[in-house]
Amino acid sequence: MKKLLGITLGIMTALGGFVDLGQIVFTTQAGALFGYRLMWAILLGTAAIIVYMEMCGRIAVVAKEPVFAIVRTHLGFRLGLVSLIASNLLNLITCAAELGGIAIVLHLLTGWPENLLLIGSTLALGTMILVFPFQWIERTFGLSGLLMIVFAVSAVFLHPNWNQLVRGLLPTVSQPDAKHAFLYGYFAVAIFSAMLMEYEVHFYSSGAIEEDWTVKDLGENLMVASLGSILGSLLTVSLLALGAMLFLPRGIFPNLLSTTTLAGAFPFAQKALLAALLGTLACIAGAAVETALSGAYNVCQFFNLEWGKNRPLESVPRYTATWIGMFILALVIALTGVRPLQLVDISIVFGMVIMPLTYYPILRVAADKNIMGKHVNSKVDTIVGILVLVLITVAAVAAIPLMIITKSGKP
Repeated sequence: MKKLLGITLGIMTALGGFVDLGQIVFTTQAGALFGYRLMWAILLGTAAIIVYMEMCGRIAVVAKEPVFAIVRTHLGFRLGLVSLIASNLLNLITCAAELGGIAIVLHLLTGWPENLLLIGSTLALGTMILVFPFQWIERTFGLSGLLMIVFAVSAVFLHPNWNQLVRGLLPTVSQPDAKHAFLYGYFAVAIFSAMLMEYEVHFYSSGAIEEDWTVKDLGENLMVASLGSILGSLLTVSLLALGAMLFLPRGIFPNLLSTTTLAGAFPFAQKALLAALLGTLACIAGAAVETALSGAYNVCQFFNLEWGKNRPLESVPRYTATWIGMFILALVIALTGVRPLQLVDISIVFGMVIMPLTYYPILRVAADKNIMGKHVNSKVDTIVGILVLVLITVAAVAAIPLMIITKSGKP
């Protein structure tokens, strides 16, 4: 039972990263524009996050070091500080977007004013973090997020073109014109980036330490990283398929969260709409919690301050103040009226640009025998990690030019 419940860390981490506000909308839009032709980006992102999530979990267990302690040690103070500021700015923007998304979903469910729901939901999440131990936070959002399976059921029920879906696992080189080629590149980078968002590994490695994993749990680490990520990727595939089946044939470009959520319930109408909305709410709320806590983890780990969700509040005052501050600042940003999807556009591209600063130190430590001992990377692990890091770097270089050329993916 303990091992079964331990999987919820991977599920919450994956659903909060794979199926957050940005991924829900971006992936559905990609399907609406290119059908199944970006399936390969999902496959690549899934493989990449499994490799690095397993590495950072293994490092947390063996070296007892979470990600940002590694960043400080191996990038040096100055570059590490740049990474800290950039990562927490990304966390803040993402958290604000997720809070805005929560308000939208609650408005669809209740009809109440969005600003009121925005304030109320932020207070509710903060109270939940204060009251619940870490394990119950991950279980609450991890298990409730499984309602998103309704999107997969809807996609299968609509009978996707399985031949085209399989062909989409290989990149398409030729496009009708330059505009479509740039859009194709932008959405490929966006999907890949959303599946590797930095807060996923920050939260996951910190969670492994919060749960007191030991070397005996390394098998569970691989299982948690793999199963959680595969589940998240299957739901992402479902979103792409729904975009291809529902929006592409009708020439519709879904640019609202409400539109993409309705797609998940389309074959079953109102019978599945509540499940689709509640599943979306759980995933977006989980992402908001992940980003706020990750911001606190990052600051405390970088400056070697006491931290831990399971520790008494009076023993970790800076950690508690930081995640509360993250929520307050994100709420202020969301209350300015900026559209959540505008924030998502920024966070996805910005996250891709700074991504090498997070993943390079993880690979370096996991491959260091002096630190990892017999649990060091195998040669295959290191080679695969290097290949993924090269892809991350290429995508980081291409992200901003593609955003400017395509005007953030506007068809």
